[in-house]
Amino acid sequence: MQRLVPLALAAAVAATSVSCGEEAERRPNIVLVSIDSLRPDHLGCYGYGRETSPELDRLAAEGVRFESAVSTSSWTLPAHAALFTGLYDSTHGLFDNGLRLAPEHRTLAEELQSAGYHTAGFFGGPYLHPTFGLGDGFDVYRSCMTTVPAELSEEDLRRESRAPEGRSHDDITGPRTADEVERWTSERPADRPYFLFLHLWDVHYDFIPPAPYDRMFDPGYAGALDGRDFMGRPEVHPGMAPRDLEHLLALYDGEIRFTDDILKRVLDSLRAKGMLENTLVIVTADHGEEFFEHGTKGHQKTLFDEVVKIPLVLHWPGTLEGGRVVSDQVRIVDVMPSVLAAAGVREKPTMAGRDILPLARGQSLEPAPALLELRADKREFRALRTNELKVIRYGRRPDGRELPSVGLDLAKDRPERQPIGEGRGDARVDEGLRRLDRTLESAQALRTWLGAKATSADMDPELERKLRETGYLMDSEQRE
Repeated sequence: MQRLVPLALAAAVAATSVSCGEEAERRPNIVLVSIDSLRPDHLGCYGYGRETSPELDRLAAEGVRFESAVSTSSWTLPAHAALFTGLYDSTHGLFDNGLRLAPEHRTLAEELQSAGYHTAGFFGGPYLHPTFGLGDGFDVYRSCMTTVPAELSEEDLRRESRAPEGRSHDDITGPRTADEVERWTSERPADRPYFLFLHLWDVHYDFIPPAPYDRMFDPGYAGALDGRDFMGRPEVHPGMAPRDLEHLLALYDGEIRFTDDILKRVLDSLRAKGMLENTLVIVTADHGEEFFEHGTKGHQKTLFDEVVKIPLVLHWPGTLEGGRVVSDQVRIVDVMPSVLAAAGVREKPTMAGRDILPLARGQSLEPAPALLELRADKREFRALRTNELKVIRYGRRPDGRELPSVGLDLAKDRPERQPIGEGRGDARVDEGLRRLDRTLESAQALRTWLGAKATSADMDPELERKLRETGYLMDSEQRE
């Protein structure tokens, strides 16, 4: 019996069921790069003063840069699930630790694999581990965490991960990622288009870039602070010495430049083998990073722009005009439907996201709000964002306290320092909260309609230890 789509979902379904036009004679290769913890306001192409990102700046100058792209959350697991499914967190279900993507959800890799693409993924951080279901659909899926051999099967990877090893936030994975991609270029089937996914981890704390990147942006620093143990170090706190905080930001920028050079090495390797012809390259991130803009550090704590805004650059010479900047708000859930449209995949799964290639070509689309959620560590934060307004329904904090809902006028208050309270005579906030509730209900209804529920991830103790040492599984009192 055919299931009927709830009326509340009509807009989302319609957005993903429109024909993408005539399929190109030759399907493009797709390169999707996710740089963990990368803030767009620390990139040259987004106006940053330091030369942190020459390769990404080049891609933006020759391609299309989205000025206002946002994730679904402020941490890795739900954001990558949204990237790979085109669904909000309340739909795909990976909103908290210890969950695995339901097999009923068709991932981007699975869709492209079914369409004849050779699919390969290389990841550097623990939340991209196959345990969480994000490796489904990849012909090749390798860990580039330096302590775990990348060529192992999933079963062997689990067994290997039980051995004693260093902490993953001390890991430097970029060079190994480039090595593995270069090896893959000689192994891949040359008679099929390819989908290559890269998860570049090193920008994620701790901030320990190798030389010369460790002193590149602050060579005169003579203090004692380094970027190790960013989350646990007592010297790193909201009232820390401004000079030490300046150095910490310089180390973060050094990680960005180091990773940008790794990105250049990978793309140069593909270009040298003729693998960038007719290729769509997409560079984005899963979330940003906080440096006490709102009193906290790291991520997975708030839904402010420093952690939910992400870069998004599309580079497709001959198809997308270079130098275009799109001011419309777009979302991480829009990446999958856009890639499928570029690949000529006509039958698409139901998604919350939509094809934004028309925006990349200079056409217009109706504005689309972004649903943001943070439901880990006993938090129940949800927000709805447009380019003009953000409303946040806090629900409860980890300590159980209920917080009032607020609005933020992004047109006048970009730093998000002057909240507008609910029910204080600002009709925009009250309507925004009602719209937030409707959007959330739609996402939850879509989960019910799809009939797919996240299951418990079978994490071995060593993987759980990695996540705890990376900061994701800290006890709630350690996060405050």
